[in-house]
Amino acid sequence: MKNKLSLKVFLLYVIFYIISTIINILFGSTDLFDKENFEKNFNIFIKIFELRINNFFTVSFIGATLAFCGNILQNILKNPLADPFILGISSGGTCIVAFLMLFPIPSSLLSYTINISFSFQTIAAFVGCMLSFNFILILRRKIKSVNDEYVYPVIGIIINTFLSSIILFIFSILKPEKLSEIHNFLIGSIQPLSFYEILVVIIIAIYPLNKLIQLSKYFNIIQFGDDFSKSMGIKPEKIRKQCIFYVCILISITVSIAGIISFIGLIIPHLVRKIHRFDSKSELFICTFLGAIVLLNADTLSRVLLSPAQLPVGIFTALIGAPFLTMILLKRYKI
Repeated sequence: MKNKLSLKVFLLYVIFYIISTIINILFGSTDLFDKENFEKNFNIFIKIFELRINNFFTVSFIGATLAFCGNILQNILKNPLADPFILGISSGGTCIVAFLMLFPIPSSLLSYTINISFSFQTIAAFVGCMLSFNFILILRRKIKSVNDEYVYPVIGIIINTFLSSIILFIFSILKPEKLSEIHNFLIGSIQPLSFYEILVVIIIAIYPLNKLIQLSKYFNIIQFGDDFSKSMGIKPEKIRKQCIFYVCILISITVSIAGIISFIGLIIPHLVRKIHRFDSKSELFICTFLGAIVLLNADTLSRVLLSPAQLPVGIFTALIGAPFLTMILLKRYKI
């Protein structure tokens, strides 16, 4: 029987999160407490500290969202390898955003209060994510008598390969000043949002997050199969479609902020299941917390290891995620 989240476990993750937050804010490519800069100009300290705080909120949101969405996808698809990156959802959003970069935003639109570039990228990423996932579902319906554990990752490989070739084509024809921007999207580089942008992101994310949390109460039943779910008065196909729609909204936001950050949505749900045995809601909550913790520490490493240079955080998640995926395959299929 699965357990509910205990106060002891919750407080343990809160402590890990607080420690990760403090380390992320205090350490980076620039020494926050450099005496020379501090004495020379107090404003430098304030600006660096403000940038670190904004970076903390941005990284926490992305890590939590990716792990949250990974857990949702693995539950509704009943597939342990389901992940926004592996299934090609992130690549779909990135491809459309990259295509958008070919066209400059009219200067007349830049006078608006909301960051127009960010808004356009979010909408474009959402369209790309939805197109990718709809393509996955169409292909899945065409393929008969194949286990989902095999077919979904294979379809994801097809989508990732095709979209990567399109992105590389766009990369080759972009203007030189745009190359660094699309390069950051391809390898997953987090640029801290302003306070106003963070507020807008949280407001946009509240509704899909709330809806997915409400739908998570059906996940334990869906795990027993569609026939059993229907006998319990649940419509599994309808729940999947709703979950996919809300997941695509959340993934489009993360793609518009940081591009492709791989494997967080795959690793975290597996770690939580390995450590704990919780019901769906508790598991989803812990995945969200742990996703933020892991990405915060990865971001700290990306800024500290080669200081003062800063590496894209997507490099670290890929370095950790690829061997982890290999371990899952070796253990699951006893290769």
